[in-house]
Amino acid sequence: MAVADITSPTEETQDTTNLDAGWGRKLLIAVPYIWLLIFFLAPFAIVLKISLSDVILARPPYFPTFDFAEGWQGFWAMLQAFDLENYVWLTEDSLYLNSYLSSLKIASVSTLLTLLIGYPIAYSMAKAPKEWRATLLMLVILPFWTSFLIRVYAWIGILKKEGFLNYFLLWTGIIDEPLTILNTDAAIYIGIVYSYLPSWCYRSTPCWKNWMDHCWKRQRILAALL
Repeated sequence: MAVADITSPTEETQDTTNLDAGWGRKLLIAVPYIWLLIFFLAPFAIVLKISLSDVILARPPYFPTFDFAEGWQGFWAMLQAFDLENYVWLTEDSLYLNSYLSSLKIASVSTLLTLLIGYPIAYSMAKAPKEWRATLLMLVILPFWTSFLIRVYAWIGILKKEGFLNYFLLWTGIIDEPLTILNTDAAIYIGIVYSYLPSWCYRSTPCWKNWMDHCWKRQRILAALL
Protein backbone atom coordinates (compact mmCIF):
# COMPACT_ATOMS: atom_id res chain seq x y z
CA MET A 1 0.00 0.00 0.00
CA ALA A 2 1.50 3.33 -1.05
CA VAL A 3 2.03 6.00 1.59
CA ALA A 4 0.62 9.37 0.65
CA ASP A 5 2.81 12.46 0.78
CA ILE A 6 1.58 14.45 3.76
CA THR A 7 3.98 17.40 3.34
CA SER A 8 1.96 20.55 3.74
CA PRO A 9 2.27 23.54 1.40
CA THR A 10 3.53 25.59 4.33
CA GLU A 11 6.52 23.26 4.84
CA GLU A 12 7.34 23.33 1.12
CA THR A 13 7.23 27.13 1.14
CA GLN A 14 9.49 27.22 4.22
CA ASP A 15 12.01 24.89 2.54
CA THR A 16 12.04 27.08 -0.56
CA THR A 17 12.53 30.18 1.57
CA ASN A 18 15.44 28.56 3.45
CA LEU A 19 17.01 27.54 0.13
CA ASP A 20 16.70 31.08 -1.23
CA ALA A 21 18.16 32.48 2.01
CA GLY A 22 21.10 30.06 1.75
CA TRP A 23 21.86 31.15 -1.81
CA GLY A 24 21.50 34.78 -0.71
CA ARG A 25 24.10 34.33 2.05
CA LYS A 26 26.48 32.60 -0.36
CA LEU A 27 26.07 35.39 -2.88
CA LEU A 28 26.64 38.02 -0.19
CA ILE A 29 29.86 36.30 0.88
CA ALA A 30 30.99 35.86 -2.73
CA VAL A 31 30.72 39.55 -3.62
CA PRO A 32 33.92 40.71 -1.81
CA TYR A 33 35.86 37.73 -3.17
CA ILE A 34 34.73 38.55 -6.70
CA TRP A 35 35.76 42.16 -6.11
CA LEU A 36 39.23 41.07 -4.95
CA LEU A 37 39.52 38.69 -7.89
CA ILE A 38 38.77 41.40 -10.44
CA PHE A 39 40.58 44.39 -8.95
CA PHE A 40 43.49 42.73 -7.07
CA LEU A 41 44.35 39.27 -8.35
CA ALA A 42 43.74 40.03 -12.04
CA PRO A 43 46.07 43.10 -12.13
CA PHE A 44 48.61 41.15 -10.08
CA ALA A 45 48.51 38.32 -12.64
CA ILE A 46 49.01 40.81 -15.47
CA VAL A 47 52.05 42.35 -13.75
CA LEU A 48 53.45 38.86 -13.06
CA LYS A 49 53.02 37.97 -16.73
CA ILE A 50 54.83 41.13 -17.84
CA SER A 51 57.68 40.42 -15.39
CA LEU A 52 58.24 37.04 -17.07
CA SER A 53 58.18 38.54 -20.57
CA ASP A 54 60.88 40.13 -22.73
CA VAL A 55 61.02 43.80 -23.71
CA ILE A 56 60.51 44.54 -27.40
CA LEU A 57 59.84 47.64 -29.53
CA ALA A 58 56.22 46.93 -30.33
CA ARG A 59 52.72 47.37 -28.96
CA PRO A 60 52.39 45.97 -26.37
CA PRO A 61 56.06 46.53 -25.51
CA TYR A 62 56.71 42.96 -24.34
CA PHE A 63 56.73 39.40 -25.68
CA PRO A 64 55.14 36.83 -25.63
CA THR A 65 51.51 37.81 -26.03
CA PHE A 66 48.41 35.65 -26.00
CA ASP A 67 45.89 35.57 -28.82
CA PHE A 68 42.51 34.07 -27.96
CA ALA A 69 42.15 32.85 -31.56
CA GLU A 70 45.02 30.42 -31.05
CA GLY A 71 43.27 28.72 -28.12
CA TRP A 72 45.10 26.41 -25.74
CA GLN A 73 48.03 25.93 -28.11
CA GLY A 74 48.73 29.66 -28.04
CA PHE A 75 48.41 29.66 -24.24
CA TRP A 76 50.95 26.83 -23.79
CA ALA A 77 53.28 28.47 -26.30
CA MET A 78 53.14 31.68 -24.28
CA LEU A 79 53.99 29.79 -21.07
CA GLN A 80 56.97 28.11 -22.73
CA ALA A 81 58.32 31.50 -23.88
CA PHE A 82 58.42 32.91 -20.34
CA ASP A 83 61.82 33.31 -18.66
CA LEU A 84 63.37 34.73 -15.48
CA GLU A 85 65.68 37.18 -17.23
CA ASN A 86 64.14 40.22 -15.54
CA TYR A 87 64.58 38.70 -12.07
CA VAL A 88 68.20 37.80 -12.83
CA TRP A 89 68.72 41.41 -13.87
CA LEU A 90 67.50 42.58 -10.45
CA THR A 91 70.27 40.62 -8.77
CA GLU A 92 72.95 42.00 -11.10
CA ASP A 93 72.12 45.70 -10.60
CA SER A 94 72.84 46.99 -7.09
CA LEU A 95 70.44 49.93 -7.59
CA TYR A 96 67.38 47.75 -7.03
CA LEU A 97 68.87 45.98 -4.01
CA ASN A 98 69.86 49.28 -2.39
CA SER A 99 66.39 50.70 -3.07
CA TYR A 100 64.77 47.66 -1.47
CA LEU A 101 67.00 47.83 1.62
CA SER A 102 66.40 51.59 1.90
CA SER A 103 62.65 51.01 1.80
CA LEU A 104 62.91 48.41 4.56
CA LYS A 105 64.98 50.78 6.70
CA ILE A 106 62.55 53.68 6.23
CA ALA A 107 59.55 51.44 6.97
CA SER A 108 61.18 50.02 10.13
CA VAL A 109 62.27 53.39 11.53
CA SER A 110 58.89 54.99 10.72
CA THR A 111 57.03 52.13 12.41
CA LEU A 112 59.21 52.38 15.51
CA LEU A 113 58.75 56.16 15.74
CA THR A 114 54.98 55.80 15.29
CA LEU A 115 54.86 53.24 18.11
CA LEU A 116 56.98 55.37 20.43
CA ILE A 117 54.79 58.44 19.85
CA GLY A 118 51.43 56.75 19.39
CA TYR A 119 51.36 54.46 22.43
CA PRO A 120 51.81 57.23 25.02
CA ILE A 121 49.13 59.29 23.30
CA ALA A 122 46.71 56.36 23.20
CA TYR A 123 47.51 55.49 26.83
CA SER A 124 46.86 59.09 27.91
CA MET A 125 43.56 59.13 26.04
CA ALA A 126 42.51 55.86 27.66
CA LYS A 127 43.35 57.20 31.17
CA ALA A 128 41.78 60.59 30.58
CA PRO A 129 38.55 61.46 32.43
CA LYS A 130 35.43 60.21 30.72
CA GLU A 131 34.19 63.73 29.87
CA TRP A 132 37.46 64.46 28.00
CA ARG A 133 37.71 61.26 25.95
CA ALA A 134 35.29 62.34 23.24
CA THR A 135 37.13 65.65 22.79
CA LEU A 136 40.52 63.95 22.61
CA LEU A 137 39.19 61.39 20.16
CA MET A 138 37.78 64.21 18.02
CA LEU A 139 41.20 65.88 17.95
CA VAL A 140 42.71 62.62 16.69
CA ILE A 141 40.05 62.16 14.00
CA LEU A 142 40.09 65.81 12.93
CA PRO A 143 43.06 65.49 10.49
CA PHE A 144 41.09 62.91 8.49
CA TRP A 145 38.64 65.65 7.51
CA THR A 146 41.34 67.15 5.29
CA SER A 147 42.65 65.52 2.14
CA PHE A 148 45.69 63.29 2.70
CA LEU A 149 47.49 64.91 -0.25
CA ILE A 150 46.89 68.43 1.07
CA ARG A 151 48.18 67.51 4.54
CA VAL A 152 51.38 66.01 3.11
CA TYR A 153 51.95 68.95 0.76
CA ALA A 154 51.59 71.33 3.70
CA TRP A 155 54.79 69.87 5.14
CA ILE A 156 56.69 71.11 2.08
CA GLY A 157 55.93 74.68 3.12
CA ILE A 158 57.01 73.87 6.67
CA LEU A 159 60.26 71.98 5.96
CA LYS A 160 61.73 73.88 3.01
CA LYS A 161 64.60 76.33 3.55
CA GLU A 162 62.25 79.32 3.39
CA GLY A 163 59.61 77.46 5.38
CA PHE A 164 58.03 78.08 8.75
CA LEU A 165 60.33 75.73 10.70
CA ASN A 166 63.57 77.33 9.50
CA TYR A 167 62.07 80.80 9.97
CA PHE A 168 61.13 79.97 13.57
CA LEU A 169 64.55 78.47 14.37
CA LEU A 170 66.32 81.50 12.89
CA TRP A 171 64.04 83.87 14.77
CA THR A 172 64.74 82.14 18.09
CA GLY A 173 68.48 82.10 17.39
CA ILE A 174 68.80 78.32 17.61
CA ILE A 175 70.43 78.15 14.15
CA ASP A 176 72.44 80.66 12.13
CA GLU A 177 71.53 79.42 8.64
CA PRO A 178 68.56 77.48 7.24
CA LEU A 179 68.61 73.72 7.60
CA THR A 180 68.20 71.36 4.65
CA ILE A 181 65.37 69.11 5.78
CA LEU A 182 63.27 68.73 2.65
CA ASN A 183 64.16 65.83 0.31
CA THR A 184 66.01 63.98 3.08
CA ASP A 185 65.29 60.82 5.09
CA ALA A 186 64.23 62.98 8.03
CA ALA A 187 61.50 64.58 5.91
CA ILE A 188 60.31 61.12 4.84
CA TYR A 189 60.11 59.98 8.48
CA ILE A 190 58.19 63.11 9.44
CA GLY A 191 55.71 62.66 6.59
CA ILE A 192 55.08 58.97 7.26
CA VAL A 193 54.75 59.33 11.03
CA TYR A 194 52.45 62.34 10.65
CA SER A 195 50.27 60.49 8.13
CA TYR A 196 49.81 57.28 10.12
CA LEU A 197 49.97 58.54 13.70
CA PRO A 198 46.27 59.58 13.95
CA SER A 199 45.15 56.21 12.61
CA TRP A 200 47.43 54.39 15.05
CA CYS A 201 46.16 56.38 18.03
CA TYR A 202 42.57 55.86 16.97
CA ARG A 203 43.03 52.09 16.77
CA SER A 204 45.20 51.73 19.88
CA THR A 205 42.95 53.63 22.30
CA PRO A 206 40.27 50.88 22.54
CA CYS A 207 43.02 48.30 23.18
CA TRP A 208 44.42 50.36 26.03
CA LYS A 209 40.91 50.95 27.39
CA ASN A 210 40.07 47.21 27.40
CA TRP A 211 43.42 46.37 28.96
CA MET A 212 42.94 48.95 31.73
CA ASP A 213 39.38 47.73 32.43
CA HIS A 214 40.71 44.18 32.69
CA CYS A 215 43.47 45.25 35.12
CA TRP A 216 40.96 47.24 37.17
CA LYS A 217 38.64 44.22 37.46
CA ARG A 218 41.56 42.04 38.56
CA GLN A 219 42.53 44.58 41.22
CA ARG A 220 38.96 44.64 42.56
CA ILE A 221 38.85 40.83 42.67
CA LEU A 222 42.19 40.65 44.49
CA ALA A 223 41.06 43.34 46.92
CA ALA A 224 37.86 41.40 47.65
CA LEU A 225 39.81 38.16 48.24
CA LEU A 226 42.26 39.84 50.60
